[in-house]
Amino acid sequence: MRKLLFITPILFLMGCQTSYITNDGERLLSNSVVGCAVGQVLFDDCGAGAAVAAGSTIISDQKKLP
Repeated sequence: MRKLLFITPILFLMGCQTSYITNDGERLLSNSVVGCAVGQVLFDDCGAGAAVAAGSTIISDQKKLP
């Protein structure tokens, strides 16, 4: 849990400081962070939660119409 509390603010600051991240990239990053937090709380596995959230974001982005 201590790692999560340390890494999460850094990821948010990195995402906010850069101008080259697209809206879809921001969505992927934020969903991955939320997935990590949920995975850590529910299953004690941050990586699995982040992977599931990132995968579902990518799949939903592929189904969007241009």
